[in-house]
Amino acid sequence: MLKLDDFYSVGVEDSIKKLNTSNKGLTEKDSEERIKTYGLNEITPKKKKSLIQKIIELLLEPMVIILFVATIFSFIIKDFIEGAAILGVVIINTIISLIQDSKAEKAVEELKKILSPQFKVLREGSIEVIASKFIVPGDIIIFEAGDILPADARVIEAKNLLVDEAHLTGESEPVSKKTDLLKGDGLKPYEMVNIVFSGSKVLQGFGKAIVVKTGNSTEMGKIAENIQETEEEKTPLQKKLNKEIKFLVGLALFSAIFVLVVSILRHFKIEEAILIAISIMVAVFPEGLPASITIALSLAVERLAKNSVIVKKLSSVETLGNVDYICTDKTGTITQHNMTVKEVLIGNKFYTMADLFKLIAEGKSHIVHDIFLISVKCSTASIEEKDGNITKESGDPTEIALLKAGLLSGFKPDQFDNYKALDTIPFSSDIMYSATLTETPSGEKEIIIKGAPDRIIDMCSSFCIEETENELDEHKKHDILKDLSSRSERGFRLIGFIKKIVSKDTKKIEQTDLSGFTFLGSAAIYDPPKDEVKHVIQTAKDANIKVVMITGDSKKTGFSIAESVGIADNIDQAIEGRDLEKLSDAEFSEKVEELRVYSRVAPLDKLKIVEKLKQKNHIVAMTGDGVNDAPALKKSDVGIAMGRAGSQVSQEAAEIILTDDNFSTIVMAIKEGRIVFQNLKKLVKYLITNNIGKVVTILLSPIFGPGASLSAIQILWSNVIMETAPGVGLSTDQSSDKVMDKKPSKITDPILFAKDRIHMILDGIFFGVCITLGYLITWKITNDKIMAQTVSFLITLISPQIYVFILRDGIFIRKFTAKNVLLKLFSLFMLIMIVAIVYVPALNVIFSTKPIFDPKIWGIVIGFSILTSVFRLIVGLFEKK
Repeated sequence: MLKLDDFYSVGVEDSIKKLNTSNKGLTEKDSEERIKTYGLNEITPKKKKSLIQKIIELLLEPMVIILFVATIFSFIIKDFIEGAAILGVVIINTIISLIQDSKAEKAVEELKKILSPQFKVLREGSIEVIASKFIVPGDIIIFEAGDILPADARVIEAKNLLVDEAHLTGESEPVSKKTDLLKGDGLKPYEMVNIVFSGSKVLQGFGKAIVVKTGNSTEMGKIAENIQETEEEKTPLQKKLNKEIKFLVGLALFSAIFVLVVSILRHFKIEEAILIAISIMVAVFPEGLPASITIALSLAVERLAKNSVIVKKLSSVETLGNVDYICTDKTGTITQHNMTVKEVLIGNKFYTMADLFKLIAEGKSHIVHDIFLISVKCSTASIEEKDGNITKESGDPTEIALLKAGLLSGFKPDQFDNYKALDTIPFSSDIMYSATLTETPSGEKEIIIKGAPDRIIDMCSSFCIEETENELDEHKKHDILKDLSSRSERGFRLIGFIKKIVSKDTKKIEQTDLSGFTFLGSAAIYDPPKDEVKHVIQTAKDANIKVVMITGDSKKTGFSIAESVGIADNIDQAIEGRDLEKLSDAEFSEKVEELRVYSRVAPLDKLKIVEKLKQKNHIVAMTGDGVNDAPALKKSDVGIAMGRAGSQVSQEAAEIILTDDNFSTIVMAIKEGRIVFQNLKKLVKYLITNNIGKVVTILLSPIFGPGASLSAIQILWSNVIMETAPGVGLSTDQSSDKVMDKKPSKITDPILFAKDRIHMILDGIFFGVCITLGYLITWKITNDKIMAQTVSFLITLISPQIYVFILRDGIFIRKFTAKNVLLKLFSLFMLIMIVAIVYVPALNVIFSTKPIFDPKIWGIVIGFSILTSVFRLIVGLFEKK
């Protein structure tokens, strides 16, 4: 077994020999053999439950156990048709759950294929791009800034190589990687400076490394194994439904015992008494509820997918509807992700790009040359161009904007290749600048710096006006910063440029070198907000959702953009990272609900923001696209990764991926989540109300009539088919825009509040009374128990087809005319099936029904079927008054 210890302590050549490869990399044949030996470069997912395990879990649900008991009693009393019917329902529900589970697993697998990363490797001396999963020990990988490393590997070549290992160490500081061998046994990962680790992001430079460990054997793989041991927690929706089901289990047992006792006291045969008890046990449970909810959520996921939202977890749809805080990045989400250099300050004057071209044409390009030299040498970004057109760009959008401006001005990045970079200080949110020690073509050495003007101007003692250096005193510094502030207040991002010549003996940038610079100028970069964002922000506000913007810009720039789109209206609602660090935990806790803009914050500050809002009982959605965003995405209630600009790590950490990187899509998804939650409430209310009606009629009919008004098979048919189909249709209802005018539900809110439960009980009781009256009146008119049971069965079937429309939003007419093709088709099909149940002889036998030819009997059926919905409408009108 390969060990990292065997490689960090030996040289490059020995490492290559140990892995039985060469400087040219592996051959295809070597690669295939090593895949057989080491397996694919994948972290083995958590072991899936077997089909048997899944079936056992489903069969141990309380509702299923009750139905099993009903099945056993049916068989005991030799009512094989009803026993088989109940058992059939259990089997059908189990199959639906298994199919849906399989679909979810396949969707995740398809998502993995879409997100499957690729990487550059050296094979037989040629650079090839292959799927990361085919990388094996002995492969030589090639990487540069922006890449996510695919395996644990020994560095064999490094040029200014800096990586981020925060996912392993928790430290956001960049780590410099070298080829030097190390001494010592049992070094910790953070001490292995000649090893790069799977999942790390390359921040700067270029490197080659020979792969030592892949898949589960990587440090990342070990962490993943620990995570997989964590038990999966039930979703909020599952917990809420379980509470409802526990209540129904108790109700089923109590009602069955009660009706059994009453039937025996009324001298019913024991078989008949048991049949009535079985009927009531079946009646209590909405057997179609689990399948209905799963189908409803799946349909919502499909709708979201068509609107650029990939949902990795069904329950996230419900959580979306509860969100009351959105923490979002600025670039690319609020703004157009089209950063452009609009102006450049040189000396005491701002030049537009057109003015800059004139300056260059007049031969006054020395300072412009230096500004774009610094843009290239203090950058981890890169662009490629062909015939004047940019064909590829990689890296930070701000740095890309500077490279593009240089290219337009006639300064191609490769024009500065003869300036050697000898040492670097990478950009970090702590210092807000990056520095490079360069050697010029003439042999001079310079330290050049690019960064936040307000941070780097204090290093300067002079500035340039028209190619000449002038003293930079405090008064002039103040004037420059004032001029720049006017651009910040208009939403421009400002990047300053400074340089100084140093001794030819200088080999490294020391802290003592960071003074005596010349201020060359500053670039004003603008990324305009997306056209629709202001309207979308207002929609979010109207929906009682607070939007928080997190940006790398200065406080003034960030606030300007936030104010222009309606996120903030007061500069006191903005805070800079360094000021955030000064706040105590208690002070931040007090301010967090007032803040709307966080500028220049470190990656771990995002996590802090999420944690503090959650402590205040808010439901937080967090957007992110970088590796460092992963902890905050994981911690948030709904992590939302960017599909275009997002890293693989952020996409894997998130529950939702936006394929269009658009803020308006987030708000649309939240609206869909609210609609789904409202519709699920209606669905639960619809199904349980109907079941209460059946329980009531089975409790009353043996007391006042010749026996149970409904048989178990009739109840099952009603529950599983006749009500489930319209219920699924109801769950696809598109609620009115008023759903976004309400406060978001809390995650702890029950599916049904006390008011909902009162409505449900009253409607259910009235429905049960109507079924019973139809049963008793028909029995009295005809003295035919089968005909009476046929009438009660028809009322039970027809009434829900009307009631499902009554539960919809809107005024009376709108309830029936509002668009919902699926609901109307299902209801129409159910009505056709009802007619068939009455007049098809085979169905008469199965459901113990009789054909109806007497108009009076049909009058009883239709009258009582409509009456239940009329009752709900009248009660609703009184409530509004």
